[in-house]
Amino acid sequence: MDQVHHRALDALQPFIALADSSSANSPRYVANIVTNATASPHTYVFAELLERPAVQALRSPDTPAELQGYLTLLEIFAWGTWQDYQKTPNLPALSDEQARKLRLLTLLSLASTIKPLNYEILMESLSLSAPSDLESLVTAAIYASLITARLSPATTPPTVNVTSVAPLRDVKPSSLPTMISTLTAWESRCGTVISDIEAEIAKIRADSAQRRATENARVVMIEKTLAKWNDESAETGGAGPFAGAGNQGAKKSGWKPKDLGAAFRSRDFWGGGSNKREFDDDGYFDDGSFEFDPHGSGMDIDEGAGARSGSGSGSGGTRQSKRFLGKKS
Repeated sequence: MDQVHHRALDALQPFIALADSSSANSPRYVANIVTNATASPHTYVFAELLERPAVQALRSPDTPAELQGYLTLLEIFAWGTWQDYQKTPNLPALSDEQARKLRLLTLLSLASTIKPLNYEILMESLSLSAPSDLESLVTAAIYASLITARLSPATTPPTVNVTSVAPLRDVKPSSLPTMISTLTAWESRCGTVISDIEAEIAKIRADSAQRRATENARVVMIEKTLAKWNDESAETGGAGPFAGAGNQGAKKSGWKPKDLGAAFRSRDFWGGGSNKREFDDDGYFDDGSFEFDPHGSGMDIDEGAGARSGSGSGSGGTRQSKRFLGKKS
């Protein structure tokens, strides 16, 4: 679409050059320039031609009345519509080329403002009586790259589905304040949205920093707790029969609950006394592990050498029979 706009500007340049020439000192000569420019098949923008002093001179009171209407006609081609031409009196008559051009320009304006664009609205706005004439005009606009559209005559109602419109209509000077106000409001809304987004980003960053700080504090607390626990384990590592080797503590020594059997059988555990304590096989296994028989274990305890029964009489140095502890089933 931008290429279409550039081509339209290039097509207007010869007419601008004629309007700036020394020959453009006659109102009739300038009126002919306007007629030829509006009838040319490739000219669709006219603001640059309207700005020429020779063209603006047509508004002068000294200009004949029949020629003053050419300036208004050029303005209608620049930003007006077919209906504007129909409503404005004292305008020059249009040739077939000019009428077709103005209808094409009106189609651009309607396609930009009315959705959906049905046959009835277009035929009324363009003063066309037959659907075939409308379809011919729309097809010409499509092939000229003025619009991107698709005809749907079989739908109810029949419509023209326009998807894009070439930027070939000039801006009416009186509409500039409205456009500026609209753009200013849009800029304000964009600024508000940007501020909200920046505030949300700042909040997310702050929350993330807070989570990282909390996590770091938790890690530091865990490390301190582990260090304190290791120190306490090292201090108690060499004490008691269940302590680990060296200063590594019980956890690092590899001590396991099954070691309790060996410790239980050691002489140190029982104070290193001379008394002999014997356990039946059903009390301890040969591998040294400790297990109580659920039905009761028999344990004989020697009362010691020289012990006597009752009042001390008996068989002299004969040892007393062992006292039976527990009961076997």
